[in-house]
Amino acid sequence: MNTDSNAELSHTPPPQGAAAKWAPTRAALSRNWALRWPLLLSALACGPLTVVMINEFNHPGVHGMAKLGKVAIQPVALFFVFGTMFGSVFVWINRRRRKALFRHPWTIWPIRYISAGKYEWIDLLGQSGEIVSTLILSTWAWDRGKLVNHNTREVWFAGDPSKYGVVSRPGGRDMRYAYVSRVHTAPRFTFQERQSDPSAGGRHAAD
Repeated sequence: MNTDSNAELSHTPPPQGAAAKWAPTRAALSRNWALRWPLLLSALACGPLTVVMINEFNHPGVHGMAKLGKVAIQPVALFFVFGTMFGSVFVWINRRRRKALFRHPWTIWPIRYISAGKYEWIDLLGQSGEIVSTLILSTWAWDRGKLVNHNTREVWFAGDPSKYGVVSRPGGRDMRYAYVSRVHTAPRFTFQERQSDPSAGGRHAAD
C-alpha cells in the first residue's frame, strides 16, 4: 500500500501554472486513451448491429452459422448497454479531469482520509484544521487506499474544492478524479485522528 513520506512532501513542490503543463501530469493524462473512446465507439456500434442480428437470425428455422448468430444476439446487446454506460462515464470523467488540470494549478492541501464500504473520501483542511471541502474519490473497489489512505497527510489538488478536481500524490503522476457528492456523504465516525494538526491549507509551494 502506498503512503506519503515527509521527505517526499518536502522535496516535490508543485509547479507554477496549469497542472496539465507539468510533464508527469501530461503523461498520466495520456494513459488509457486507447480504452475510453474505443470502448464507447465499439459499444455504440453494437446498437445497430444488434438490430441487424435480430432481423437476420432471431426467427424460427435458422441453422448452421445462423444459429451462432442467434446465440450471439444477447451478448452483443449486453455489450451495447453496459459498454455504452461505462464508456460514457470514462469519457465524461476524463473530460472533467482535463478541464480541471488545464484550468487550475497543483496546490498542496492537508487532508483527512475517510473510508467506509466501497467509497473513500478526503477532507481538504484549512489553515486551522477546519474542513474546507469533502470530496469523494472516483476509485475502483480494488484501488481503495492505494492513492491516499489514513497515513496520508497532504495531497496535490487541482480544481475547484467546492465542485470537483483531481487529487494526486506529490509529483502529479498518480491521479484520481474527485468531486463533491450530494448523494454519497462521508460518515464522520470512520476517520482516524492525527497526532498533530495541519498548519496550512490549499497553498502553493511558493506561498
